Amino acid sequence: MILRLKLLSKELKKLGLSDDAYRVKRIIKICAMPGIDYPTEEIDVEGIGNALEYLDENPGKFIFLDNPKGSKKRFGQKTYKKMPFHYGEFTEINNPADDMGWDVVIVPSASAASEVGGTEEDVEHIPKGHNLIAVGYVPVNDDEEEWRERTKSPSRPEGKPAPKGNDKIILAPEGAVEQEDKDDIESFFGPMWNFKDVIWL
Repeated sequence: MILRLKLLSKELKKLGLSDDAYRVKRIIKICAMPGIDYPTEEIDVEGIGNALEYLDENPGKFIFLDNPKGSKKRFGQKTYKKMPFHYGEFTEINNPADDMGWDVVIVPSASAASEVGGTEEDVEHIPKGHNLIAVGYVPVNDDEEEWRERTKSPSRPEGKPAPKGNDKIILAPEGAVEQEDKDDIESFFGPMWNFKDVIWL
């Protein structure tokens, strides 16, 4: 079902119906949720250490790509940045820090298109059974005072609390990460105040 919806979204884009294509993309995410196509349960996994251990014991979980390579995302910044890698989430593994799926970064050299067909820009999910293994993570800046100060606004005079625990897991095929991948990921997240230095496993 997901592959058919993906084809529909692609055709809608070709016809210039971007809003409709986006709606279909959201349906794809719903279809990826636990229990839609096969019986399973969403599990809460708190903390990066526990998440890495869970993935080591349960590899190849379905990944929904919110932001495929080439799309744009803000990451809490004022301006959007073009994504040099695929970015998404494990829909079955919930991070209690934001009550959403654990966020993932797929190393730039990996080809998600080879898993599902199409081009890298088309890819909206990576099916269950892939060979992507955790090779590191991007820890969120958990400095409460800095978050409060930097996120103050007229509508939020106290600023936002630090999203402690909302770290990003980095995945690579067979767990093999190239130096160029490391450099690209570090240069992408490095200038952002809301993240700490990347940690490689």
